[in-house]
Amino acid sequence: MKMEDKKPMKEKVVVAAVQMDITLFDMAANLNYIENAVKRSKEEQNADLVVFPELCSIGYIRERNKAFGHDYVMGADKIPGEFTEALGEIARKYDVYIISGMTEAHPQIPATLYNSAVLIDPKGEVAGVHRKVHIPGYEKHYFIPANTTDVFHTEIGTIGIGICYDNQFAELTRTYALKGAEILVMLWNMPRFSNQPGILHRLTSTRAFENRFYAVSCNRIGENSGMEFFGHSAIADPLGELIATAEEEETILYATLERSMLLTERAQMPVFRDRRPDLYGELVKPL
Repeated sequence: MKMEDKKPMKEKVVVAAVQMDITLFDMAANLNYIENAVKRSKEEQNADLVVFPELCSIGYIRERNKAFGHDYVMGADKIPGEFTEALGEIARKYDVYIISGMTEAHPQIPATLYNSAVLIDPKGEVAGVHRKVHIPGYEKHYFIPANTTDVFHTEIGTIGIGICYDNQFAELTRTYALKGAEILVMLWNMPRFSNQPGILHRLTSTRAFENRFYAVSCNRIGENSGMEFFGHSAIADPLGELIATAEEEETILYATLERSMLLTERAQMPVFRDRRPDLYGELVKPL
């Protein structure tokens, strides 16, 4: 959907965040899980949007390792490709929007990867791609950073997508808000060694509160190359109140996002009018 075709957020948007384990190097198994979760989300809550974690296609990376790197590159997929085509079939079948992380092969350069998220619309088409722009730790050996800050205008609202470390930078999520985002979707593979589980609930709340939009965090569970992932997915409203939370179990979180609340809270606290960008020059100075 083009900017000139932008429609207001749907009056009520039912979101499902699927907190799941991911099978390393087994795209078929992960797609099977995704389809079953979408089916369940439609049957239980008639979801408009179903969200899956970061790197759902073939799983997370490990420390620098030639053999693993070879296998990981071999498992990557282009956009469009096998993974997005399969997601498109699922989206068409169940008449739903899907956002999922994936390991993306660079369109031109062999053995070069993006950590990406795709937005698939109910027609089965790729309606948006976000490629991770902040690359932490071991990921630097596997992924190159992108440089886009797009938001995606859909029939259910304008969506911004952040992938894991991206969401620790308030500058990025505020940029999405200034471009019209009404829903922030945050995909995670946040491991236990790096943070305490409760931080994900607090961060989801904060991102929603400071921008007066809805924030959806979807983290994975399980183990990957010796790293454990702690879940704690969450959905927050424009007041920063958590309206759905998980702990470390395999589950689907549901929440209804209401346009009227977003409008009411932005009218009550006009954070965009009250910004002072003339004072924030330090934010864009390189170190």
